[in-house]
Amino acid sequence: MNFDTLFRRFILTQSFVRGWGNPSHLQEIFKFRREKIGVRNECLKLVPAESVQENTIEIIKQETKGDLQYLNGRFRSPLADYLPNLVSPEIATAHFQLVLPRNHRIGIDSIPIGICYAGTGDQGYGRRRLLTAVPLINQYRIGTILLENPYYGFRKPTLQSRSSLFYVTDLYIMGKALILETILLLHWCQKMKLSPAILHGYSLGGHMASLAFTNWPGPLSLLSCASWSSSSTVFCDGVLSRTIPWALFKKQFYENKAYQTFYDYLCSQKKSTNSDTIISDPIKHMMRLLMDEFTSLQNYSRPVESNINNALFVACANDGYVLRDGIPHMNDVWPGCHIRYIPRGHISGFLFNQSGFQHAIAEMLQRQEPNVKLKKNPIVSPISVTTSSNS
Repeated sequence: MNFDTLFRRFILTQSFVRGWGNPSHLQEIFKFRREKIGVRNECLKLVPAESVQENTIEIIKQETKGDLQYLNGRFRSPLADYLPNLVSPEIATAHFQLVLPRNHRIGIDSIPIGICYAGTGDQGYGRRRLLTAVPLINQYRIGTILLENPYYGFRKPTLQSRSSLFYVTDLYIMGKALILETILLLHWCQKMKLSPAILHGYSLGGHMASLAFTNWPGPLSLLSCASWSSSSTVFCDGVLSRTIPWALFKKQFYENKAYQTFYDYLCSQKKSTNSDTIISDPIKHMMRLLMDEFTSLQNYSRPVESNINNALFVACANDGYVLRDGIPHMNDVWPGCHIRYIPRGHISGFLFNQSGFQHAIAEMLQRQEPNVKLKKNPIVSPISVTTSSNS
């Protein structure tokens, strides 16, 4: 955990450099999450299977290097059709890179596929391609879709510096966009014989994978690494809390009555479960309430029962970014999901456990479909649901 703190000191990127975001936007996203995104049946209506055809995805580049082929694709993010005033032109177009074996005939041959989400600050495809996509093909013959996060890479707003999101609302728009884009991609994968499928990622990527996992009605696997049930402790207590301009948040809160009104509403929603809580810092408390509202897995549909056994969380026992105290345990949120702990911090877990993550991806795919054709068979090992003193 000390290494996580030290490492962060060398990163210049700040979080939410312009504050909360427009109060009306917060209210609009809040309503959309509660009525649509957070309810599986309603969310699926936003991207019906019949609306996704082969030509829904535009392949803009295709090249072969060595034993691999790379296809760059793009499509219109469904969120742009439902919240057009919140989705800028850069965000409205989703970009991805599909990595497959050289001899694979897309749409003809079947191959297991993973959708890999970017972690915090992971712009472009290079890092995930090198550390995840290429090893997965070489070792297990699993293809990968490297989906670009909104506000990153091709989807980064013109004035945004690095990965410094302007507003808290940007994070929530990112999550909602990725959930709908995942549904579209999974429909497309079915048509292109890219199956069985798994969603996976590290840190922010792992949490986005978990959110997207909640809404798919068919067979699906999940590997969520270095993430947990909510992001509230990440931004309020962990290392990233030191990157937030709290003075700016306080100034905006007290200068705009709309923030205070929304905060009072959030508090009223929580009273029944937290009636004895003493609030010493309303600014940080509002951040905690917002993060729980939009990122807590408890506020989304529980995955279909048959998929929960295909979900694995790999937690870092000494994580300084993703603190698990004070938020629900995943055993309580998704009873029956699998949990493993590795004796690492957040950064060291990423640096030194890549081969373990790759193996876990193949393992969870085989758990979903025992007869899936992988280079290494069988690879499923017993998974015990464990507890940790830091859980």
